[in-house]
Amino acid sequence: MSCTRMIPLAALAVAAALSGCVDARRDLSPGFGNTVRADLAAQIADPEARYERVRQPGGDGVRAALAASRYGKNQVIQPAQAATSSIDSKGGAKGPGPAN
Repeated sequence: MSCTRMIPLAALAVAAALSGCVDARRDLSPGFGNTVRADLAAQIADPEARYERVRQPGGDGVRAALAASRYGKNQVIQPAQAATSSIDSKGGAKGPGPAN
């Protein structure tokens, strides 16, 4: 095949390859993606959230520093063992204690 025939074929191949770059969004509705963006925004916690009549949790810097120091020395105080309640086979709730 001669070089003069290859140039139009190469140009045609390039044009066919670039046709995939056409903006496909022109056929979509203007609100496309709003639901996804709203769902995403609903799942993001606001670090500066303020609620009326809800006290902010307090922090104790001295206690936190002691805990960090114990952690660094591998002297962590284990939390107290907690028990859970269970439901017996008759549907009544039992008090805290080991499950039967």
